[in-house]
Amino acid sequence: MKPSEIRDRVLHDHGSLRQRVEEVEHLAEQVIGSGQSPVGRLRQAATELLNALITHMAWEDRYLVPALRDADAWGPERVARFEAEHEQQRHHLQSLLSGLENQRQPAAFLASRVLEWLNELHADMQEEEEAFLDKRVLRDDVIGIDVETG
Repeated sequence: MKPSEIRDRVLHDHGSLRQRVEEVEHLAEQVIGSGQSPVGRLRQAATELLNALITHMAWEDRYLVPALRDADAWGPERVARFEAEHEQQRHHLQSLLSGLENQRQPAAFLASRVLEWLNELHADMQEEEEAFLDKRVLRDDVIGIDVETG
């Protein structure tokens, strides 16, 4: 895949994830407002979003990371930062999945925790788009590094 195709795919996925985020936010706000109402639907929708995000991150690891590594002289540093962020996100996702599975957790607490995570997810996607998906970083033209001219 060309770098531009990878960028387009990630941005498309982010758009789809944002739509799912809005749905989960709405359910979480309903739970907080009613105290219990759609908590089962919230658990299910949040779990589906988490699983979609895990799949998305695996795709990024497979395709985006090599493109970032080869993009320019800062590729290795950019990849190290990207991988560290993904590791932190995965840890947080596992914690959240455990919380969603815990049926004894109060509905309002669960909903507020989900809303906090959704705010972090918004910020993470925005930062990723700015730092890693810029057209100046993922470009189809070749940039020579350590090229000898004569």
